[in-house]
Amino acid sequence: MRLAIPDMECDGCVAAITRAIRRQDPGAVISANLAGHTIDVETVIEHVRLVTLIEEAGYTVAGS
Repeated sequence: MRLAIPDMECDGCVAAITRAIRRQDPGAVISANLAGHTIDVETVIEHVRLVTLIEEAGYTVAGS
């Protein structure tokens, strides 16, 4: 699924989001587009939980 994260601005942001997701799903496949402020995630985590994990890491998910 693709998520828009407007305040994801650097590699450190991507790393923090990736860590938050992989703590719950070590097999998650995550691809970030910094210029577009989006991530594509293949995971077993449900959408609502995924948004919560990202928000708990300190980032905003647009349209969630």
